[in-house]
Amino acid sequence: MLRVKGFRVQNFKNVEDSGWIPIENVTSFVGRNESGKTTLLKALHKFNPATPEPYNPQREFPRDRFTRDFKDGKDWPVCSVAFELSGDVLADCQAEMLPGNEAPRTVTYTRNYDGHLSSLSFDPPLKPDVVSAATLLAALSSFAKAARRLKAPAPAEEEATAKVRTELATWATNWTAKIQGFADLRPQAKLLAKLGGETEAKSSPLTADLVEALLEVLTPLIAKTQRDSLFNRLHKIIYAAFPVFVYFENYGVLDSAIYLPRLVQDLKEKPDDPKIRTIKAMFRHVNLEPSDVQTLGVEKASAARTAGQPVTAEMVAEDQKNKELRSVKLNAASLDISKRFSDWWQQRRHEIVYEADGSYFRIWVSDDRRPGVKIELESRSKGFQWFFSFYLIFLVESEDGHKNAVLLLDEPGLNLHPTAQQELISFFETLSEKNQLLYSTHSPFLIDGSHIERVRPVTEDEKGHSHVSVGEWPKDRETIFPLQAAAGYAMLQALFQHKDNVLVEGMSDYYYLHALSAQCALAKKTGLPEKIYVTPCGGTKYVGHIASLFLGQKVRPVVLLDADDAGRVRREALLKELYTGHEKAVLLLSEVLKQESCEVEDVLGEAILLPAMKDILNLDISLSDADRKAGSLPDQIKAAATRLKLKLPDGWKAMVSMGLVSKWAQTGVLLPADVLDRAAALFTALRERFELN
Repeated sequence: MLRVKGFRVQNFKNVEDSGWIPIENVTSFVGRNESGKTTLLKALHKFNPATPEPYNPQREFPRDRFTRDFKDGKDWPVCSVAFELSGDVLADCQAEMLPGNEAPRTVTYTRNYDGHLSSLSFDPPLKPDVVSAATLLAALSSFAKAARRLKAPAPAEEEATAKVRTELATWATNWTAKIQGFADLRPQAKLLAKLGGETEAKSSPLTADLVEALLEVLTPLIAKTQRDSLFNRLHKIIYAAFPVFVYFENYGVLDSAIYLPRLVQDLKEKPDDPKIRTIKAMFRHVNLEPSDVQTLGVEKASAARTAGQPVTAEMVAEDQKNKELRSVKLNAASLDISKRFSDWWQQRRHEIVYEADGSYFRIWVSDDRRPGVKIELESRSKGFQWFFSFYLIFLVESEDGHKNAVLLLDEPGLNLHPTAQQELISFFETLSEKNQLLYSTHSPFLIDGSHIERVRPVTEDEKGHSHVSVGEWPKDRETIFPLQAAAGYAMLQALFQHKDNVLVEGMSDYYYLHALSAQCALAKKTGLPEKIYVTPCGGTKYVGHIASLFLGQKVRPVVLLDADDAGRVRREALLKELYTGHEKAVLLLSEVLKQESCEVEDVLGEAILLPAMKDILNLDISLSDADRKAGSLPDQIKAAATRLKLKLPDGWKAMVSMGLVSKWAQTGVLLPADVLDRAAALFTALRERFELN
């Protein structure tokens, strides 16, 4: 299968260049109205939509640049997607590789405005897939040498044989001159085919051995040149496994009564309307066209009676047959949708009934709390209407493509109560087990406070261009309010639900502690107990503020600080005020790692962190002896980057930690024993602090 690892949007509405946006199984885009959240989702959706929807440069290319810049759709990229290969797709790609070569694990495609795919790249890169001329040149040389030594069958045939020797040697020499100029014979399939034909023509009892020896080399080379390149073969495998992107808007919900004559007209006039799209999905599930449902309900007997014509037994029988057929189809569809929807949304079981009444198609719903009491769909809660409409879009459009679907939800669950929005987060987790899910929101209750790393804040600059923050929170107050509220909500829950809390400085500490604890558990080493809750404080200077909130609830958290200047200053301040008499509740990392300057990254070591810098940030960094004297591992990396004239992006530590933790979770890799020993020592020290606190 293919998993979306990240995507990038360019030249699309108010997005000039989003940069690469890493994607988790569940990813949320948070920002105020008009910031560009919907724009990002729509650009990604059109990369490979479940139902055809091409890019429209006249409406979507940045308006202020359209006249000046836009000339040809093939010249302008819109959306690039990086896919991670696994399962059957990876196995099929590996089968195409030469022995000893590794199949790519990541592939990146770019979709341009005219719809074509460009800039295909593999990681690790493919080795040159060339058909070398060396073996053929050697075979031609051997042919020429053997030709010059041909023995005449009899003394009387010496003169004729001499002519053959000269002709064959000259022929081989001429072909050698033609072949020598090609480093790769793959594009020369026609030329090699011509050589093969001429070689066959040289065959005779006198030359049979020479010809057969040359053909033994030439024939497999011809076959190689006629076969697709490795690049194209891998592309075909990967392209066939592309996931479809299903985009769902909040306002495309169904009505409970659909007037069929009007619907038939709307399908012709505005087929792309969100509500019409949802209705189309429902009828495709019923396996009927709206016009068919209407036609099966037309009573010929009534029409004849109205026109003053005689009603025949045949008319009545045909009317009964059509109505029965319609009833059977709708009943079968009702049973099917009821079962499948209840399996998918398990809050309670519902019975969904499709009925046709004259020119109206109706949807009724009952549930297990009041079985048998059918209520119109529009009388159910707005939340249920949204769920049901979304499910139909997902069900039909993803199955139409017969592929894994990536779900893109624009402002989901706006009509849900805050507690129901929190339940929706759990629902998204369930969905993401089979389908990656991206959604936009500005509601703090639709942000998982325990997984802030999944949030991608979207802001708009003073020129109206959209920007996505990765690994850091933007300065815009309106954008970060939902994030702060979600983090605060999670923290408040921790105040009352968790008595054992660890405060850490930043998000990278938070990611690594959780991931390393899970790794230690797998290796049967000491990890963090489930009752310990880790809270990131957003920087060293905020640790005291967050600690005071906990202390106000008579909960004393253990504080874990980096062994750097900022960490030592904060430790001294805590011990003078909030933690007087509770020195053991403040743990400096150097007490565990036994080195003067260290951060959580030092638990991992350079053997893990430096390859991650290349994999995640595309920065090839190596440490010199001088770099290693700079202090903690992050400080050493900064020193190396300065020496190598490489720019570390803002928030690079959080970006690397997020990428590493995601990779460990997805691949199931177990870290080296020395790393886990250091992690276990840290967790042992934290456990001891709770006992002494």
